[in-house]
Amino acid sequence: MFQVDDIKLEYHPSSGITPEVHAFNEFKRRPPTSSAPPNKRPWAPFKSRLEFEIAELALEACLNNDQTDRLITLCNRCASQSEKFTFKNHKDIRERWEAVSHRTTGFTHDVISVPYDDSIRQFELYYRDLWEWAADLLRDPRLFPHMVFDAQCFSKFDGKTFVRFIDEPFTAETFWNVQSQLPPGGKPLAFVLYVDKTRLSSFGTTRGYPVVARLANLPANIRNGQGVGSGYVVGWLPIVKEDRDHAGKPSWVNFKNAVWHESFSKILSSLASKSHTGQWFDCPDNVPRWFFPIILILSADYEEQCIMSLIRGIKCLWPCPVCLVPHDELLNTLKCYPPRTATQSQEVVKAAQAKVTAEEKEEKLKEYGLRDIMNAFSTMMHTDVHDALSWDRLHFNGGLYRDHLWAELQKIVVGLGRAKVAQMDKNYEAFPRWRNLKHLAHVMSISFADGSVYEDISKMVVHAAHAILTEDDSPLGYLLLCCIRHFLEVDAYAALEVHTTETLSAGRHAVQAFSTYLQQYIEKSAEESDKNWNFPKLHMSVHIFDNIKAKGATCNYNTKPNERMHGSLKDSYLLRTNFRDVAPQILRINHWQVVAESIRRHISDLDEYESGGSEDSGDLEDLGDVDDLVSPDANAPHVRLGSRQAAQTFELIEDAHKKDAAFTHFWVKLNNFLTDFLQVIQLPLPGGKRVQFKASDKITECRFLKVNYESLVDWRLHTDYLRCSPKFFNAARFDCVFIQTEAKVIFGHLLFLFECIVGDITLSLALIHPFDAPTGVRLRKDKHLNIYLQAEFFSVRSIIRGALLVPDGSTDYLVVDTVDSDMFIRVRELHLAAGHPIRI
Repeated sequence: MFQVDDIKLEYHPSSGITPEVHAFNEFKRRPPTSSAPPNKRPWAPFKSRLEFEIAELALEACLNNDQTDRLITLCNRCASQSEKFTFKNHKDIRERWEAVSHRTTGFTHDVISVPYDDSIRQFELYYRDLWEWAADLLRDPRLFPHMVFDAQCFSKFDGKTFVRFIDEPFTAETFWNVQSQLPPGGKPLAFVLYVDKTRLSSFGTTRGYPVVARLANLPANIRNGQGVGSGYVVGWLPIVKEDRDHAGKPSWVNFKNAVWHESFSKILSSLASKSHTGQWFDCPDNVPRWFFPIILILSADYEEQCIMSLIRGIKCLWPCPVCLVPHDELLNTLKCYPPRTATQSQEVVKAAQAKVTAEEKEEKLKEYGLRDIMNAFSTMMHTDVHDALSWDRLHFNGGLYRDHLWAELQKIVVGLGRAKVAQMDKNYEAFPRWRNLKHLAHVMSISFADGSVYEDISKMVVHAAHAILTEDDSPLGYLLLCCIRHFLEVDAYAALEVHTTETLSAGRHAVQAFSTYLQQYIEKSAEESDKNWNFPKLHMSVHIFDNIKAKGATCNYNTKPNERMHGSLKDSYLLRTNFRDVAPQILRINHWQVVAESIRRHISDLDEYESGGSEDSGDLEDLGDVDDLVSPDANAPHVRLGSRQAAQTFELIEDAHKKDAAFTHFWVKLNNFLTDFLQVIQLPLPGGKRVQFKASDKITECRFLKVNYESLVDWRLHTDYLRCSPKFFNAARFDCVFIQTEAKVIFGHLLFLFECIVGDITLSLALIHPFDAPTGVRLRKDKHLNIYLQAEFFSVRSIIRGALLVPDGSTDYLVVDTVDSDMFIRVRELHLAAGHPIRI
C-alpha cells in the first residue's frame, strides 16, 4: 500500500530503468558524496597554494598591473618561509594564468564574412567550442553524479492517486519527447543559451554581446548558482555599427540579422553534426553514453527573441516569436493562437525564395513576419527555435509592471495630491523589515532602478496603497490596484519552483482573471491614459504555463541569473582593459576566472578531505555570521534560538517592560502555562508539583530565532531568520510567525523569546500576541485580522515559519502573501480552510 506523500519516479522507457517508489522522508535526488582522494596539488602550475591565492585575490579585486606589483612586493616582504613565494611582478602572475588556462576550454577567435550591397563585410567573433565546454563538465567527477540523462516523470501520492509534478527541464515534456525521437540508447545533452547586449559602462557607448551557456542536465541549484557547473560565457557576438547611409533600410536590418545568425552558426558548429549522428562519450562512471546535443531553452528578452526566430519584430503582422497572434490582438490574452514551428518557418522562407520578383518574395515573408535569412538553429536536429524560446519573468515584470502598471499607479496617486503621495511614501517606509526584501524610501519618486527594486515595490504595493486608492475616493485607482493584485498572483504562480496539475490550472485561471480586470481598466481609463497596452510582453503571459509544462519551472529560463553575470564583465572592462579592442581582454579575464573557480573548488575538496570532512558551521550566537547559516540537512533542528542575553530575574524583566501589559505577572502566568504544558507533552512536573518560579529566578532572553521549515512548494528545507529584538541595527524588530495550534494554524507577533530551566529540562519558549483568524489579504478588499490583547506563551517548536504582516491601524494586521512562493501557497490554503472563496 502506498503512503501519503510517497514519491514515484518513472524513467523514459528507452532508459531501461524500472519505476521506483520512495517514502517521502527517504527520497533524495542528491547523489552520494564521492570518496575518491582529491588532487594533492590542485593549485599547479602555481608553485604553491600561497601563490595561487595571491593571484586569485588580484583577479577578484581587478587589480591593474601596477597594483599587482605593489601587492607582490608587500607579500615578499612579509612572506613566511613555510611556502615558497617566487612572484616578482604582474608578468609572473599572467604567465602562470596562461600556463593553467588549458584546464578548461578557452576562446577561439574567428572572422566571419557577410555580404552587403556588393561588398563583403567582416566581423570578429570569439567563442568556446560548445561540445568541448560540455565535455569539461561531463568529465568533472564532482558534477557528473548530479547530471540526469534520462527523462523523468515524478509524481506524489495524495492519498488517492499519484499527482505528477514538474520542476527541472528533464522532468518536463520536451525533454521526454526529444528522447522518444532518439535512437535506442540515445541521451539528450540539453543546452540552455542566453544572449543579450549589455552596456559595459554607465556613461560610455561601448557595448558587449555575451552568449552564456548552461547545461540543463544539471539541477537548477547548480545550473543557476555560482561557480563550477553554473553559467559560462561561451561567446562574444559582433555588434554591427550603424551606417548612416543605410540605417533604417530593410536590407540593413536583414544584414544585421544575417551577421547574428552567421556568428551563431559558428558557435553551434561543434554541436550541429553531433545533433544528427550523436557522439559517444566515456563518462566518469566508466559507462560510455551516446549523447545527442539539443538546444532545449533559449533565454532572452523580446528583442533578442525576434532576432533568434528571425521575425520582424513588434511592428510586423505577427509580432510573437512563439505563436501566430495578429498584431492587433496582442492585448487579448484570453485567446490562444496556433504555434509557430521551425518547419513551417523554413517552408515559408523556401516558398518566398522561389518567387520571381523581389516584391512577391517580400509579400510572402510579410504574411508570416519572417526574414529571408537562414536560421542558425536550423542546423540543430531535435531543436525548434520557436519552441526553445521561453517566457522571461524578469522582463515580463519590467515591461508590464514597471513601465505600465506601476507607472499608471504613480500617475493616479500624484493626481490625488501631495498628501496622498506623502502617505504612499510613508506606508512603504513603515513596512516591517524582512530578509531579502528591500526597505524602500521615497518610492513615489523612483523612475529608474534595476528589476529587483521594482519586484520588491510590487510585493508591497497592495498593502501600501489599499487605504489610498479606495473604491470611493478613486474608483479608477482601485480598479488598477485590483489589476495589480491579479498580476501579482500570476507572477506568484509563475515563480513556483515546483508545479502540479493543480497549480498549472490555477495559474492559467490567474492569467485569465488578470486579463479580464486589465481589459476593464483599459476601457475605463481610455480617456485619461495614453498608455499603449497592445504590446508583446503582455501577450507573452499566454505562454507562461505552456512553457512550464514543456520545459519546467520558470527559474530554468529566467534571464536574471544570466544578467547577473554582466557585472563581472563590466568590472573587467572598467578595471582591466585599456578601452580599446576590449573583447579579447575581457574574455581573457573571464577565462582566468573560470580556471580560478575550478582550482578553488579542488582546493576546497582537498581541505575537506584532509580535515576528515568536518566543517565548523559557526555559532548561532555570533550575530555577525548567523545569516549565513543555512542548513540543507533535513535532520537539522526545526528551531534554534540565538543572540542570547545575560540571564535576568523575572523581577527585572517585568520592570523593564512595565509599560507593556503583556508582561504583567509574567512569571505567574508562566508558572500556569508550564504546569499545563509539561503534562501535555508528558514530561514530569518538578517534584510532582506545580511549577513555582519566583520573582528572583532567572531566565535567558534570546533575540534571534532560526526556523527550518518544509516548503509547501518544493518540499525542500528552507530557513527563516527571525528577530525579536528591541534594538536590531538601531531599530526595534519583532517579527511575526505562523503558529500550529491544536485547532488550526494562526498568525502571531513575537514579543519575547527566552529559555528557562525546569528541573533538569531546558525549554525554549516564546511570548506571542496571537491573531484569532487564519486568513490573509482578501482579494476584494481588506479582510483584516483582529488581535487578542492578551499575549500567550507558546513553545517555539509550535512555530511553523516566519510571516510578514503589516500593521493596518492600531489592532489590525494584513498578511503579505507575495513575499515568497511558500507564503503565497500557505495563505491560499488558509483561505480555503477557512471557507473563503479564492476568486480567479
